[in-house]
Amino acid sequence: MSASYRQKFYLTYSPLDVLWKDINGFKPLLSYLPSGVVITLGTTLTLQRHLFNVEWEILGQFSRRIRSLTIESFELDMISDRVVQALVSTPPFALFPNLRSLQWCDDRDCFLPLLRTLLVPTVRSMTLCSVLAGFEPWTFSFAKSTILASLGTRCPSIQKFICECGGGYEETSDAVCKAVRGFHDLVHLATGVLNAQALAHLASVPSLKSLDFMSYEYLADSEPNSIPTFTSKLDAVYITAVSQSHLTQCLRNVRFPSSQSATLYTDCNYLDLPYDPLDIPDLIISFSECFAPVLEQLVVEIDFDGLHENVLKDPHFAFGFDVFAPLLSFTRLTKLDIDWICISSVDDDALKIMVQAWPQLEVFSFGGGAWLVPPSITFIGLAHITQHCRHLRQLEISFHAFSIDTNSEPFSATIPNENITSFFVGISPIVNTMAVACQLHALMPHLTGVGCFEGYLAPSVAGFND
Repeated sequence: MSASYRQKFYLTYSPLDVLWKDINGFKPLLSYLPSGVVITLGTTLTLQRHLFNVEWEILGQFSRRIRSLTIESFELDMISDRVVQALVSTPPFALFPNLRSLQWCDDRDCFLPLLRTLLVPTVRSMTLCSVLAGFEPWTFSFAKSTILASLGTRCPSIQKFICECGGGYEETSDAVCKAVRGFHDLVHLATGVLNAQALAHLASVPSLKSLDFMSYEYLADSEPNSIPTFTSKLDAVYITAVSQSHLTQCLRNVRFPSSQSATLYTDCNYLDLPYDPLDIPDLIISFSECFAPVLEQLVVEIDFDGLHENVLKDPHFAFGFDVFAPLLSFTRLTKLDIDWICISSVDDDALKIMVQAWPQLEVFSFGGGAWLVPPSITFIGLAHITQHCRHLRQLEISFHAFSIDTNSEPFSATIPNENITSFFVGISPIVNTMAVACQLHALMPHLTGVGCFEGYLAPSVAGFND
C-alpha cells in the first residue's frame, strides 16, 4: 500500500468522522460556535446575532462529516426561533452535503422550513413521523403534502422511505403517492395508503425488497391485464386493511409472485363488525391468487375481539378442509399463523393432508383462538403434526384432549419431536388431565410451556408447565 493511499484512507475514516457520523439534534453542532454567539436561556439555545461567513464555515467543518441525523420534538424545543431562522437561511452551500440518513420525528408545521434545508440529494434513507417510538404517523396538512410532493426531486436517490400520514385516505394517499412515484431506487418502503398508480410504479422498481402499506379501499376491481405484478425480487410484504373484505379486495388487485414473506393485518377501529367469518373462504382463496408457492411465511392477524359469544359458539362459522385447501400450494412454508380462524370442522385426517403439504413448518398457529365450538382434532392429529413437521418449534392449535391408546397408530409409530418447546392450546376440552400431560410429554419431550386462555384449562394440565 502506497503512502499516499494510506494517507487518503486515514483521512477518509478519521476519528472525527466517526465521532460525527451519527448525530441527534442540532445542539452538538451549535456548541462549536463562539461563546459570544450562542447563549443558553433556561434550557433553550439562542443566538445573540446573525452568523458571519467564518462561523458558517465552522459549522460546515463538522456538518459535512454527518452521515445520519435524527431530529425529535424535544430537540427542536431546545432551540429558539432565532436558531431556526438562521438555519433555514444558510449560505448557498448545503449545510449537510454528505447526509445519508434522516429521521425527522416532529408533527409541527412551523418547523417544516427547517426540514426542507435537510432534504439534500445525498439522502438515501428517510423517516418522517410525529414520534420516533412506534413511528407514529404525521398529522396530514397541506404544508406536509407540499414537502412530500417535492421529495422525488429533492432526494431522488432514496432507497429506504418510512412515512405514514394520518387523516383522510384520499388526501394522504395523493400526497404519499406523489412522493413514491418519484423514487426509482427504493429498496424498503413503509407507508400508508397506496393507490393503483403508485403500486404500478413500485411494481416496475427492480430494487424493491420490502413493501409495507395500507390497502386502498376505494380501488375498483382491476382488469387482469392491469393488475400490478411485482416481478422484482420483492422479499417481504406487509399489508394493513380497514376490514377483512378490503383485505380480500386488495389481494385480488395486486400480485406478489416473488414474495417469500407476507404479513397481513386488519385495523378495524372504525367498523361496527370488524370480522365476518363467512367471508373467510374468499380471503383464503385471495392468498393463493396474490402469492406464489415460493412463499415461506404467512402471518394473518384479523381483529375479532368484537364478536359476540353467540357467534363464537356457532358451528356455522367452523371451517373444514375445503376452505384451507388453497393453502396447500405453499409447500415451502416455515411459518403459518392464522390463529383467528375457527378450525373446529378440520378433523385428524384433514390435518394430516395439510401438514404433509407443509413439512418445513417451524411455527404453526392454526385456529388456537377463543372459539367455543368443540374441535374435531384429537391426539391423533397432534401425532400427525409431530410426525410430518420435524422442524416445528412453536405450535398453537385447539384439540379435543382425551387420552388415546398409545400402542395404536399413528401415535405408536411417531418419533417424538424434540424441537417443539412452546404449545398454546387455546380453548381445548380436557379429559383425564394427567394422562393428557403424559401423552403430550411423549410427543413433545422438550416442551417447556403449555399456554391457554385463562379459565379454560384444568389446573393439573396447567401444572405441566412446571
